[in-house]
Amino acid sequence: MKRVVVLGGGFGGAFTALGVARGLRAGEAEVRLIARENYLFFTPFCTEIVGGAMEVRHATAPLREILRGRASFLEAAVEKIDLEARRVETSAGPVEYDLLVIALGSATGTFGLPGIRENAHFMRTLPEAIAFRNRVIDCLEEGSRMPKSPERTARLTFAVVGAGPSGVELACDLRDLLNDLVPRQYPDIAPLEVNVKLFEGGDRVLPGMDSKLSWHAEKRMKKKGIDVRLETQIRGYNGREIALASGSFVRADTLAWTAGLAPNPVVAALDVPKDKGGRIQVDDFLRVNRHAEAFAIGDCAAFVQDGHALGPEGQVALQEARTCAHNVVAAIRGGLLHTFRFRRYGRLVSLGRRYAVTELFGLRFRGFFAWWLWRTAYLFRLPGIRNKVRVMLDWTLDLFFPRETIRIRYAGEHAVAMDAASAPTPASVKADRPL
Repeated sequence: MKRVVVLGGGFGGAFTALGVARGLRAGEAEVRLIARENYLFFTPFCTEIVGGAMEVRHATAPLREILRGRASFLEAAVEKIDLEARRVETSAGPVEYDLLVIALGSATGTFGLPGIRENAHFMRTLPEAIAFRNRVIDCLEEGSRMPKSPERTARLTFAVVGAGPSGVELACDLRDLLNDLVPRQYPDIAPLEVNVKLFEGGDRVLPGMDSKLSWHAEKRMKKKGIDVRLETQIRGYNGREIALASGSFVRADTLAWTAGLAPNPVVAALDVPKDKGGRIQVDDFLRVNRHAEAFAIGDCAAFVQDGHALGPEGQVALQEARTCAHNVVAAIRGGLLHTFRFRRYGRLVSLGRRYAVTELFGLRFRGFFAWWLWRTAYLFRLPGIRNKVRVMLDWTLDLFFPRETIRIRYAGEHAVAMDAASAPTPASVKADRPL
């Protein structure tokens, strides 16, 4: 039998493996999905987890359950791809293949800015979302015990860098969580002491959306109490202060970074044609250039349509997965491959509880109806009826009850020592700047 190996357990990898397995007859080929985690994390719900609107497990789906025995699954880290030998090196040993699908996604990019990778919080994985939520609650707990001072203000200041959909949704959900938590549970903290700041290097938030919706989103964010700073370049972060390109500094003990992407290290090591962003160049059939037996989709692939490479979006990966699955089956049977063509159905961005801005089939919406569209669209993308029901219950409860404030630590995570007595003085902060 032909051996089909799919790398990556995100949208692209999981649904390609499922599509190939469904399209094959019994005994026609062996399909194996390899991923570091044994679950699919529904990344659009990352900020919902931070904001406490959703139970953590409800944003995931077991990959073995998605595949339902149609394809085998190997939980392992991909370490190297040898395209010439048609072999994948993993933490569980080598895996040979006849046809390969690379859907390893991307990594967080920091543009080489000092201190970002060491001190900032990233928001791409489930553990990162949980860790950031824990950090926010840690800061509230410690801040409530500190005397009023610049150190307390910095402890209660939360910065978000990047005003794309992820950054905007994170800032809004975080502001909603703080507005809910502080008055009810932290009487020692005045609501105005807690700050959320959003930094963006461009001249508007949500640059990929209609300019009127971007303007309205900015206005809505400011109304919620978010300090939106446009055309503000970040030069670095030392864990206590954000260095701006203007030469000034902003005190903030917590910074979430949503501003950039970088190639997956395994993809970066491949000797294949790539675009300037390090993504694998593919042809109209999503095949890796010079390697007809290998396909690449999702964030790690650069598919050019109408003169422009498609962006790293979930709907791109999902549509590519359908075409890729068909083409893998066609390659096994010697049939005709389909060319890929992306069709944009719209963009949906939540601005917090009961409010969103959306572009759908050329129409623009904002407000509660747009928020309902946002939740409905993502709900139907969730795999499995069980997850859909659980998420619907979470969202229904969120309409009537305060958000959850339980801090759940995972193995290896420790509370950061942030006692007021150990907080650095302004002089020591200045001396320790690695910028």
